[in-house]
Amino acid sequence: MKNLTEDEKAKLYEEVYPIALGFRSSFIGNQEIIKDTFKTIEQLGFLLLRFPAVGGDTSLGGFTIHKEPYDCIYINSRQNLGRQYMSCWHECYHAYTKEGSGISYIASVKQDSVEYKADLFAGMILMPTDSVRKYIKYHNISLQYLRHEDIIRMQNYYRVGYSAMLLRILQIYPEYKASLQNRFAIAAGTPIQREKLEKKTLAVQGDLQLIRATNDIYLPDTFMEDISFNIKEGRISKEKAYELLKVIDGLKNDI
Repeated sequence: MKNLTEDEKAKLYEEVYPIALGFRSSFIGNQEIIKDTFKTIEQLGFLLLRFPAVGGDTSLGGFTIHKEPYDCIYINSRQNLGRQYMSCWHECYHAYTKEGSGISYIASVKQDSVEYKADLFAGMILMPTDSVRKYIKYHNISLQYLRHEDIIRMQNYYRVGYSAMLLRILQIYPEYKASLQNRFAIAAGTPIQREKLEKKTLAVQGDLQLIRATNDIYLPDTFMEDISFNIKEGRISKEKAYELLKVIDGLKNDI
């Protein structure tokens, strides 16, 4: 499968923008920032589960299944916290639009139009266009000479990962894409680059957890009981339920 072209991405952006804007305005103010995505997702009625994917898999972002009367969102906590927040809203897109199904892998965003739209949606929810523009203007940030420190401060303000913040800036200001591509290098994930990013994060009193895996486990107490009941009642498919239960059983054996 080929990567999406820039023209295709632009069309998908225009398609998702009003969807994200409308959904966001239904539960939060235009300039208000979502500081705790997990809490907000649950307040919106989603059943949220977080635990590390078995086998150390970091390519898996999460997935969504419908568990009457809930949409259940699973998030891989082997991802850094910023990515986990993005994955929540990514999966929210699938549940809200009923578009796309199955497991979401991070790399699929480059090739799959539905996965790309889900990531666009997540970025627009967490980093709304007007707010980002206002932030940059208020802090007198020069996009031509955008510093790592500027990006880190912004990612901490919006509670996202470094790369997600930079990507969102370039979506809003595409004219700077060519000159700022090298700013992604520090988030490449190599030990040397990771150390550089962590040092710069500490230098501006940033939250290291946003760029580190949490590996924590969060399962609602009633989840196992509820999902077993709904399998028996035929409210969710056995295939999807088995897929989730298999992951959970694997986790238990891995702990």
